[in-house]
Amino acid sequence: MTFIIYLELDAVKKSNVNFRKNSHFKMDLTNQIPLGRCKVFPISKVGETMNSQKNKHFISAVLLLAITQVVGCTSESDDQASVNNTGKSDTTANKISGAFKSSYDTGVFFSTEMMPSSQVYGRKANGCTQQYNDYYFETENALVFGNPNLPESDFKQVATWVENNFDSALSAMQITKGDYFSNRYAIRLDGLKYIRNNLAYQQYDSVSYPSEFDNWNYEQQVDWATKTTKNMDTVQAVGLLVNDPYSPFQAESEAVLEDKIYVCIHETTTTNGWGEGNLVGINVGAPSIAVPHEVDKIVKHEIIHTIQYALTTNFEGLGLPRWFSEGQAVLLSGMNVAHKSQHNEYDPTLIVYYYDEIGDQATAYSHYGLAYQYLKDANAQSSIIGFMKDVKQVTYDFSKQLNSPLEEYHGYVEAFDKSMKQLNGAPLSVEQYRYDYHSLLTDY
Repeated sequence: MTFIIYLELDAVKKSNVNFRKNSHFKMDLTNQIPLGRCKVFPISKVGETMNSQKNKHFISAVLLLAITQVVGCTSESDDQASVNNTGKSDTTANKISGAFKSSYDTGVFFSTEMMPSSQVYGRKANGCTQQYNDYYFETENALVFGNPNLPESDFKQVATWVENNFDSALSAMQITKGDYFSNRYAIRLDGLKYIRNNLAYQQYDSVSYPSEFDNWNYEQQVDWATKTTKNMDTVQAVGLLVNDPYSPFQAESEAVLEDKIYVCIHETTTTNGWGEGNLVGINVGAPSIAVPHEVDKIVKHEIIHTIQYALTTNFEGLGLPRWFSEGQAVLLSGMNVAHKSQHNEYDPTLIVYYYDEIGDQATAYSHYGLAYQYLKDANAQSSIIGFMKDVKQVTYDFSKQLNSPLEEYHGYVEAFDKSMKQLNGAPLSVEQYRYDYHSLLTDY
């Protein structure tokens, strides 16, 4: 496991690594470098360094904070659900109410970070995070960004797909639109991480710290800082960001997300990997270039993915194993699910990461759907939603993850083991569902 760490300091005393008050620490880890089955995400500007009283924790704190950005612990966000769905769409463009807008007039941009992360926006959103983040088509529930040189009908068609499938995806997941937006972070993730980091280092005089804070170990301090940031209201979070010259966001409009699905139109010429769900919305291909078969199911599938992100994402990633995130999206979007009698043909619950996947992908997806179907029948969708929300509340602990006998994110394991049941009502653990899957499915 290798990290590249850059220190930008006004002065460093080599003998004891003291930092002058006006110096600052910055770590830029290459965005989503695969490390075996892990990924590294960037930590930006941790803020002004601590005074000498706080330096005693600095080195261990920085290293642990860096390591907790390793997410060997989430599933791939790039969705290949459309791999076998080639051909033209049966959907025709519908008339839709909306308007084309310039971000320079509205202050609403696709991304505003200096180095937008694919952890937030997905791997297919490069065009929208770089050169095309300032032109969009707005409808009731969507902001559709893309290359202004694409035909306007592309923007309208994509918006139509989103509007036609948003309510259906919410209904399938058994949550309301209000639930979705209230669970999705209102502040862009880089801003939340920045606040969390500064809270852990006691950089905010305006925040009340627990009296026992200085007696806690670093993991306890980070846990408190993480939970405090997640529960912070938007006004307070914006105030901490815009009044800090080192913050990644210097204006409220930069930091706050609209209550809309952010959509990026990419220009990939294949339908393989055409759709992708992410923390702020979905990415889909330009209709004038390539459209997969059963496009509405794929769009619904991707909207389900962005709902998953809203419900479960902590500061380090999605936290769901690949079989679960894809299986839920496959079943609830109406895609093909393997029959119970075929369960011995694949081992879906062993697929934690994208790189674990073997064989034909369409077969894999159909078995992910079957594995999720068993959970849904045994527990009910509402119980599963409750457990997914519990995953989000667990603070990532590197030591706990390192010492876990399972590859799955420890927060997922804790929440799953606490609430999931077998079809007969007996408790069901992640470990049991991994290794006794076929026994359970035989009686299904």
